[in-house]
This record gives sequence, structure tokens and C-alpha cells, in this order.
Amino acid sequence: MVQQSNAHWVVWMTLLVGAVFSIMPLPEWLSLVRPAWLPLVVIYWVLALPERFGLFFAFIAGLLLDVFQGSLFGLNSLGMLVVVFIVLSLHRRLRLFPVWQQAFMVFLMIGFYQLLLLWARSAVGGTIPSVWYLLPSISSALVWPWMMSGLRFLRRYFRVV
Repeated sequence: MVQQSNAHWVVWMTLLVGAVFSIMPLPEWLSLVRPAWLPLVVIYWVLALPERFGLFFAFIAGLLLDVFQGSLFGLNSLGMLVVVFIVLSLHRRLRLFPVWQQAFMVFLMIGFYQLLLLWARSAVGGTIPSVWYLLPSISSALVWPWMMSGLRFLRRYFRVV
């Protein structure tokens, strides 16, 4: 009988690394195209293990990002919850897609996430940014194949089930 591992600490460490990448200081021009690291990590784990990680996981990850960014409490949680709900609804189809189609779906989901955050920030009186605000959805889609491969390697190496 093969012993299985439940190395969920790997998942939480990847969340922490994603949150750190999300707040890492970058030059102004480069911060415009920063991928949405934490939502990408959340999308991967919910897509890979939907029976283990779901809406509560997304809510906690969103709160973690809110704390790290110092943004309106619950703002990123709302966006993460919507994105994870979409992933959970479509996870059987998304897993069958080739990587380029998954990247396109990531582009749409992160774009929707960005628009949801924009709407919430403008509703509480924040300034409305330009159309460059959606650049992270493009960079997230471009990063997705490598992110997915790296996290898949970690999941298999540490036998996260």
C-alpha cells in the first residue's frame, strides 16, 4: 500500500509566496504589468484539488492579500470568491483544456477580478484608473503556463492530495 501525503503546508507556503510577490516593490512602469500572483495561485489549487480547496480557501487568501496590501478589508476576498466560484463551476472543463486555452480563461477571470476590484474601489470613492489597469490580466495569462507547471511539480513532489 502506497502511503499518501497531505502536505497542505505546501499550499499555504505557495499562498504566502504569492502574497509576497503581490506586494514586492517594483518600478512604476513594471508594477503596471505585475501579474495577479495570489489569484493565480488560488486558481491553480482550486483547479487541481477542488474537493479540498474552495470558497473558504479563497476568502482566507483574499483577506491575506487585503492585509498585505493594506487595502479595503474584504475587497480582494470578494474578487477571489467570485473567481473561485467560476473555477469551481467550470473545473471539469478547465482541466481538459490545453494550456493555451486555460491561459485564455485565466485572462478572462483575472480581467473580471480586476474589474470587480475597480468597481468596488470606485464605489467607495477611490480614483478611477485608466485602461492600463487591466494589464495584469494579460501578464497573468502569459505567466500561467509556467506557474501551472511549477505548482504541479510541487504538488506531485510533495504529494499534496
